[in-house]
Amino acid sequence: MSQEKAPSSMLARLRSPRLAHFFDFALVLGGTAFATGAGFLLKVLLGRLLGPDQLGIFGVCFAFLTVVSIIADLGVRYSFVNLASRSSAVDRERTARLVRAGLTLKLVGSALVAVVGWFLAPLVAVHLLHKPELTPFLKMTSIGVSLWALWDGLEGALHVRHKFSWGAACRILFEFLRLASFVALWRYAGGVYLSLDRFMWLYFLAPGAALLIGSYLLRLLYRPEGTERNGFAHGELTELMHFSRGIFFFRSATVTLMFLDSIMLARYGALSDVGLYEAAKGLAFALLLVSESLQMVLLPKVNQIKTLQEIKNLVRKSGRYFAVLFLCALGWMVVAAPFLGLFGAAFTQPEVKTTFYLMVAATLFTIPSAIWSTVLLSLDRPLSLGIIALSQVLLGILLYPHTIPLSGPVSTAMTALALQVLGAFAYGLTLYLTVKRRKER
Repeated sequence: MSQEKAPSSMLARLRSPRLAHFFDFALVLGGTAFATGAGFLLKVLLGRLLGPDQLGIFGVCFAFLTVVSIIADLGVRYSFVNLASRSSAVDRERTARLVRAGLTLKLVGSALVAVVGWFLAPLVAVHLLHKPELTPFLKMTSIGVSLWALWDGLEGALHVRHKFSWGAACRILFEFLRLASFVALWRYAGGVYLSLDRFMWLYFLAPGAALLIGSYLLRLLYRPEGTERNGFAHGELTELMHFSRGIFFFRSATVTLMFLDSIMLARYGALSDVGLYEAAKGLAFALLLVSESLQMVLLPKVNQIKTLQEIKNLVRKSGRYFAVLFLCALGWMVVAAPFLGLFGAAFTQPEVKTTFYLMVAATLFTIPSAIWSTVLLSLDRPLSLGIIALSQVLLGILLYPHTIPLSGPVSTAMTALALQVLGAFAYGLTLYLTVKRRKER
């Protein structure tokens, strides 16, 4: 009798919500880890084969791609994932309408930003960055924005229905295609066709294959059943636009902060300094994949939290999680620093290693910020989050022009660390005060 109960007991444990959450996180982490690893390998190849200057150009363009993609998003992904997750278990028709409305807004926003970005690229390169040679590369980046923004919306639509494995598979596909594109240029005909402009066109077009496959998966996932109507109502479109205003404010400021260091270093330093900085930052960002994966999984699930006690339990768990990650960060500093030599001899300078250590610490503090800000989003506090993130950006704009000339990449990393530490404490305090006020009601 006991032997019969053992298998059923084991299956029950495997189906428990705690393990389901762990598996979801592991799937997203796996896809994000592959993307981070492939991106790091690409930076290594760029640094070794094309030099720090070309890696610096790529780093600046990637920073602009990320920041402009958030502007093109208009806060839509977080909004439709947030709202659709709340109704996914009880109203499938409303969920599908919200997703379709969100993807429509993503399409319109990404197209507009891509066109405007193409024409504004010369102004940005000459007057903002004082680097006219960046003009053609920023134009390529504006095209990449549209495909990336659509992919971002597609991934969010999969996560609404907790199809984390599908999203991870699509992400792995297009990151593999990006890596394969560089290898093909490098190995074909002795590398005669390998240049940064050719590679960047392929880099930005690679998500197209994942979009085609993902679109098919979405049709399977959201196709009408029974009496469900196709299309979306104007009510969901209006609701998304209204809800996304605060999200857009918060996300735009947050992502701008994340890449403000690279952009400001390009403005006040040399492109070779940007290349050295991007190598250290790329190696440190291996920890960032944890916070990104955690936030992707938390967003659709945190919105189903109903009580303050559940929020307190989540915050308590996040504290233990941060302690474990702190030890991992210390280990990563020791183990990963020699990897900088993979980029080439220019990247083995002591200041590059110091920059790496500082960026690991800065990246570590993004993890509690990601957890606490996700909880605050579920409590409908995007405006408070946006004020915190915008304050960090404005402080960075004031500090970077003075700190960057001191020691280039090192002082840039020190400033980035200070801004992330301040942000983590501000998010934590805001969450504490919000929960305390709700408890007193």
